[in-house]
Amino acid sequence: MDAVLLGTGWRARFYMRIAEFLPDMLRIAAVYTHTQERKAEMERKGFNAFADIDSALAVDHDAVIIASGKNGFSDTLRYLHGRRERIITETTFLDLPEPDLEEFSSYDGLVMEQYWNTPLFSSLLNVLSVLEAEPDQLYLSGLHNHHSASVARRVLGTGYQMTEEFHSLEYASSMIRTGSRNGLELSGESEDYVRRVRMMKLGSALFIHDFSSNQYHSYLYGKHFEVRCRRCVITENGVNGIDRDGYPYSMPFIFHRDSSVGSGSLTLSHVTLGSRTVFVNPYYPLAMNDDEIAMAMMLEQYDGGRNPYPFCEGIMDARLGRLL
Repeated sequence: MDAVLLGTGWRARFYMRIAEFLPDMLRIAAVYTHTQERKAEMERKGFNAFADIDSALAVDHDAVIIASGKNGFSDTLRYLHGRRERIITETTFLDLPEPDLEEFSSYDGLVMEQYWNTPLFSSLLNVLSVLEAEPDQLYLSGLHNHHSASVARRVLGTGYQMTEEFHSLEYASSMIRTGSRNGLELSGESEDYVRRVRMMKLGSALFIHDFSSNQYHSYLYGKHFEVRCRRCVITENGVNGIDRDGYPYSMPFIFHRDSSVGSGSLTLSHVTLGSRTVFVNPYYPLAMNDDEIAMAMMLEQYDGGRNPYPFCEGIMDARLGRLL
């Protein structure tokens, strides 16, 4: 897939790295940025860069990736749709007004909502299928808004249903700052944060969303979930269940990572639950992180003619995510 990349910030870096790892699957044919200075910087890095969007789109390409943030997002979508481009968007629908959501629901395109497709949540969904488990409760901490909604709808199998009952609590507190978007912080300073707990019924299922405003950039947190079913409880650590003879059992998730690629970073090869393999990294031994693995899988599916997360789903989860 040859793509024009709109944007050069942190959203765009995912695609630049995937193109570096998998050049036969993704090639950045052109990059559009707003300023001449940024254009020159991208050119020094070897990219075919433009400060004019039409010049970037004049380069031969198969798709356009929007990774430029929410400023002008609606106008950009309409412009690309009018050109009949194949659109991939990293930017969320969360903040758009309802008339825009109604309009964009009919657009074709891929929303790069990868969290449900990462090794952790892919393993969870595979285990639910293998065990033929029917969950009726989900506790999820570690994702916010539309990201959490996308996981909840798939785990609980609720399709598109808005909540029938909703309860909310917000609690202000503080903790030591350990990180930011730029990485580890060692100042020892305190930071204020707000913990938001939302409880809702989705169909007949219970969804508990738990997120703190500093959760993405703190080394003290992780991603936690608990899925309750009739015969088992599944967490990020594994499964506690009852076998066919009524005996309890416990099986852990094991994320197999090694540094055999020689880069010094740990690379996921596969995930097991007991003796069963529940996720295989198709790009091993490339040193890709979990988000990049999930995004590459979605890009590969989209390039092959299947859309794993169309605009209409992204808009569903944006509407539900506004409550979280």
